[in-house]
Amino acid sequence: MLIAAAHPELLGGLVLVEAGPGGPNPTVQAEIGAALDAWPTPFPSRRAAVEFFGGGAVGEGWAAGLEERGGGGWPRFDRDVMVEALTENARRSFWDEWTSIACPTLVVLGQSGIVPPHETEAMLQRRPGVVAMSVPAAGHDVHLEHPEILCQVLQDFLERVAVR
Repeated sequence: MLIAAAHPELLGGLVLVEAGPGGPNPTVQAEIGAALDAWPTPFPSRRAAVEFFGGGAVGEGWAAGLEERGGGGWPRFDRDVMVEALTENARRSFWDEWTSIACPTLVVLGQSGIVPPHETEAMLQRRPGVVAMSVPAAGHDVHLEHPEILCQVLQDFLERVAVR
């Protein structure tokens, strides 16, 4: 989203999945840090990781992202880097950037995701040409819960954008 706002010449289209311009959230770093600290790393087995992450497609998806090392499963990212990357999200919103985006935009949301309905409504009001869709029976991890739906939606969007 920020690249689309700062360098419109680089993008022919933008897709946001379970994301928006939000607002300052001073607790986001502590929340994500606490969630990551709760991971029992290393996970003793892939099955244990799947169960920890809630089972099903979401659990499988998260477990697939672990790195096997020393007999256990470890995250492929650094916890502190992940938390630090959220610094700007903790401090401000990105509404100015959102309203300056000129390329075709698709917003994909999980039916029970983390982007609140009032934020989605404001996004559509501020950029009336934006298309938003909700994936039924999906939460924040749309890419893990329904990868086939997301893939089809992305393919359709890219085909529409390429025609322009």
